Amino acid sequence: MNLLQLQENLAAARLKGANEETTEKAVAVANACQQARKYETAVACLNQVLPDVQNDAGLHAVMQTALGTAFWEKAQLKKSLIHFSAALKLFKETDDKPGVAIVLAIVGVTFWRKREWKKALEILKDALSYDKGKNAELRFASVHGAFDRSIATLQNRVQRGRDLQVPMKILQPLFASAALYLVTGNLDELQPCLNESVSLAEQLGEVDIVRAAAGIKQLGCLV
Repeated sequence: MNLLQLQENLAAARLKGANEETTEKAVAVANACQQARKYETAVACLNQVLPDVQNDAGLHAVMQTALGTAFWEKAQLKKSLIHFSAALKLFKETDDKPGVAIVLAIVGVTFWRKREWKKALEILKDALSYDKGKNAELRFASVHGAFDRSIATLQNRVQRGRDLQVPMKILQPLFASAALYLVTGNLDELQPCLNESVSLAEQLGEVDIVRAAAGIKQLGCLV
């Protein structure tokens, strides 16, 4: 389904006053926009719909998560964390465990990207302690889309590093991928990713990465 069709579906849901459907359609539009790198369009769409669900804590939390994800893909991490914090608070208030799990997952990946590995590991461990339940529902489509696109981008960077035969240019995107493989449950990719990352880190004297790799390997047992 193309972006125009998704926008028409969203408009129809809003006309019906169906807030849950509106939320799912808005997330679908945002995800499509982000896939096309139209981040401002995604944010504008979500902000337009946000007042519709202001009085429903659960739907409001989903919209805050989607807004955080749009800024996350735009690499505006400070803004993304503001929205994720708001979403996390609402999900906890409504005892929405899949919601808590998905927000903690993307926040953990955020700190992993920032190379704050100790903090990231604590958050990721917390995320894995929650029952994910139906966190692959349509309401979280943009989060999963962002994860998939980030993995693809990092894999391309790893390949460029291999082509250049520069170990550090391989290690950085490769190790950045580890948290994404963890939260998406892709253990088949996680293990070889960690093995190669540790080997390269030892060669380059990146002791912190070796330590962080041991930590995330332990978390892999919880998936």
